[in-house]
Amino acid sequence: MFGYVVPDKPNMFIKDFTMYRAFYCGLCKAIGKNCSQCMRVFTNYDMTFFIALLYGVRGEEIEISNETCILNPIKKKSVVKPSRSMIDAMNFNTILGHWKLVDDIEDKRSLTRKILDSVMVKRHYKKACKAMPAVAEAVERGYRELAEVERERTSSLDRAAHPFAQMMRECTALILGDDYTDAIGDMMYCIGKWIYLADAVDDVEEDARKGEYNCMLQGYDFKDRETFLQERQDFVAFALQDCCRGASEAFDRVRLKSCEGVITNIIWYGLAQKTNELLRRTTKCKKTRI
Repeated sequence: MFGYVVPDKPNMFIKDFTMYRAFYCGLCKAIGKNCSQCMRVFTNYDMTFFIALLYGVRGEEIEISNETCILNPIKKKSVVKPSRSMIDAMNFNTILGHWKLVDDIEDKRSLTRKILDSVMVKRHYKKACKAMPAVAEAVERGYRELAEVERERTSSLDRAAHPFAQMMRECTALILGDDYTDAIGDMMYCIGKWIYLADAVDDVEEDARKGEYNCMLQGYDFKDRETFLQERQDFVAFALQDCCRGASEAFDRVRLKSCEGVITNIIWYGLAQKTNELLRRTTKCKKTRI
């Protein structure tokens, strides 16, 4: 995934941020143990949110231990131990990571990403597919549909974002099974749409320079990122904020058994904070670590 779905730390209780970071570190540890140490670079914020959602909806017991980290072998951190939800998220993350690389290879003709996928990711992707075949099929179908829409170079933001948003809804339904509800699906659709559009905003300068498709640039004469954000402020803000509003309204109908503080912070404040950051920054705002 992309790494945009983050908490708003200034408005987060310490206990909730500690839990969020324990989920993040738990995912990183699970990837290192079950895949490889190199695969830990695929640890991201979006999947950390998804882990919290799985635990929150299922009400699965959360076991935490204090462990050292490969980046800091001296100081111990709180880490959520592997469980059904953690392993489900890890496999989903691996499948998404593979298809993100495939998408980049097809769009950007990137030899580096092709080598990365072949050497490091593909064998773990095959294991994840065996564990979650229906999810793997849904992700592949979603990315194929996304590639087809992007080849059309549509100017419709809704049409451009729909395949990824629908994929997130469908995969969430498959992973949660009987615990899934329409409210969760609606929320994940809006979050998926927001992720796609947020990534488009973040990539406008790079895509314009390389002549690659970007739904935010169709019919617009791009000069530079600062001018783009000034001239298209209302257009971009409405698109992103509408997704945030939809996710929040759907979340009001979601019933959680745990992790309410973590998930509420991200839905109510984190998405809005990242939206504001995207609208005011003149450089890319992607981050990979907390």
